Amino acid sequence: MGLVKKDGDATRAEDAEVDAPEDPPVVKTLKEIDDRYLAIEREYEKEVMQLQVKYTEKQKPILAKRKELLAGGEAEGPKTGTPALAGFWLKAMQNHPAFEESIQEWDEPVLHFLTDIEKEFVDEENTEKGFKLIFRFAENPYFTNTELTKEYKTEETNPYSGEIECKGVKSSEINWKAGKDVTVEKPKVKGGGAKKAKQKNKEKEARPSFFREFFRDLAPGCQLSADAVEALAESGMEADDDDPDAIQFLMDGDLEIGTAVRDHIVPFAVRWFTGEAVPESYGGPDDDDDDDDDDDED
Repeated sequence: MGLVKKDGDATRAEDAEVDAPEDPPVVKTLKEIDDRYLAIEREYEKEVMQLQVKYTEKQKPILAKRKELLAGGEAEGPKTGTPALAGFWLKAMQNHPAFEESIQEWDEPVLHFLTDIEKEFVDEENTEKGFKLIFRFAENPYFTNTELTKEYKTEETNPYSGEIECKGVKSSEINWKAGKDVTVEKPKVKGGGAKKAKQKNKEKEARPSFFREFFRDLAPGCQLSADAVEALAESGMEADDDDPDAIQFLMDGDLEIGTAVRDHIVPFAVRWFTGEAVPESYGGPDDDDDDDDDDDED
């Protein structure tokens, strides 16, 4: 089911370069001008990257202060990763359109133990090579991990448009405690007696979950999981060798979500928590349900 790029693709690309007509002299000269302009642009980009790293370091103590503040106090009710504001990160994420459909009700108790989300560059010398997100968790009854990471490898594919393409996504493996994996459930069986006894021996079935869909690996040629295949089907694509763009479609969509966490939620989490940052057009995770209720009333 994985997508593998055919060897013929590289051969065809090489043939196309050989068959391409030679540029007329004026075009060659214009391209040389482009190259000189691009060289200066690269100098500018390098300085911008250095500034990104410099100011990211300046912002770290501010974000550390936020983490310290959220860790203070005592939460009412069950233990939480942010005692000062129980479920802080859960609510901030739920208020962002990027997570409109991915956080399920069975994910919520787990995300209550989230203490912080951090970001860092994969390569400080070249910030366009990607970034990493670190989700830190308090001790909890669901898994043994104290942190879950997700790393995006990116690359500029077109220097003339600045297009950045995702080349791979690598996530932590979650070490679920016995009977606490929220990404699976036992199939429901009607009846009792022998049927109920048989149910105990049945394998658990996968179900939609933030932890299943967000913390997964993606790369060209990878074996796609059942939920990834389903996501492609919902978008009208097929996961087979006849559709080599399918895996890239998934990676690009995943990169958009990761970028939203990096650029929106991590720096301005409290504004997403309060809802101040929420776009007016977005009504929250329950917006569709409200619309359905309105339709029923009509």
